[in-house]
Amino acid sequence: MPREYNGGMAHEWIRLGVVIEALSMDPRQAARSARLMGVDGVQFDGLSSALDITTLSASGRRELRHVLSSQDEQLIGLRGDVGVRGFGIGADVDQAIARVGKLMEAAAGLSAPLVCIDLGALPTAIDKSPRKPKVNADLAGLILLPESVEASGPSTPEQSAPPADTAFISQLNAAMDELGRCADRFSCMLAFRSELASIASLKQAVTAVNCPWFGIDLDPVAIVRDRWDMDRVFSELGQLIRHVRGRDATVGAERRTQPARIGRGNVQWPELLGNLDDAGYRGWITIDPLELTDRTAGAQVGVSQLRKLLL
Repeated sequence: MPREYNGGMAHEWIRLGVVIEALSMDPRQAARSARLMGVDGVQFDGLSSALDITTLSASGRRELRHVLSSQDEQLIGLRGDVGVRGFGIGADVDQAIARVGKLMEAAAGLSAPLVCIDLGALPTAIDKSPRKPKVNADLAGLILLPESVEASGPSTPEQSAPPADTAFISQLNAAMDELGRCADRFSCMLAFRSELASIASLKQAVTAVNCPWFGIDLDPVAIVRDRWDMDRVFSELGQLIRHVRGRDATVGAERRTQPARIGRGNVQWPELLGNLDDAGYRGWITIDPLELTDRTAGAQVGVSQLRKLLL
C-alpha cells in the first residue's frame, strides 16, 4: 500500500520518491533501499552507465517492473536530456528528437508514462511586461525637476531588450512540435526543465507549442537563482507543473549556487509546498541528491525533512 504522508491535513496528494542512482546502480538493491528509506517510488535515468532502459526487451521491462513491485515501489518515470547541443543552431535535431522518443517509448512500455527532460540552452525570453515610463519634463507637469536630472530620451542600446534569436526559436518550436506528436503517440507526459536557461525562457519554450502532453519539471534550485520570485513562478507556471525535483542549494553572490541537503539550503520548502497545494499539484517530489558528495545520506536527509513538512 502507498505510504501516504497526509495526517489528515494538507499535502495529501504529494508523494515522495528518489532518483534510484542515488542509492545503488543495482536496481534490486536500490529498490530495497528505497523501501527501507520510506519512499513510494523511484525514478530512473533512461540512459546511464549501468543501464540503458531504452534497449530493454519486453521481458526485460517485465523483470524491472517485478523488481520494483516486489519492494512495493512504483516507477515514477524516466529522465534524460536532449544532448549537449540540444535544439540549438548546429545541433542534430533529428537525433535529439529520436533520443527523447526512445525514452517516451520505454516509459510507456514500463507503464510509467512520465519523462523529465532537460532542454539545455534556450533562446532568451523577451520580457513583455510593461515598463514604467521615466519622468521627464513633460510628464512632471508643474513639478520642478532639479537641473541635474536630464529629460528622458530614447532608450540606449544597453537599455533595449536583446533581439530575439529567430532562427533558434524557429528550430526549437519545430522540434517541440515534433516531440508533441511523439508524446501523443505514446500517451506520455513530458516535463521539461533547463539547467542553462531562465525560467522565463523555459516557459517560452514549453508554451510556444500548444500540447496537452507538455508540462514543467519544477526545480526549486532554479527558483532561488532566477530573477523570477516564487510568487511569479507559480503565477506563470503553477498549472503546468507535472513533476517536482527534490533538491536544495545555498545561494551566494550573483546567484551562484552550491548544492546542499534539503532543508539546509535557501529553498523555502514550507512556502513551496504551500504554493504546490494552491496550484492543485497532485504528484511526485523526487529527491535528487546526485550533486552531493554523499548521495545516500543526502537522500535520507531529504526524505526526513520533507516528511516532517508533509505531515
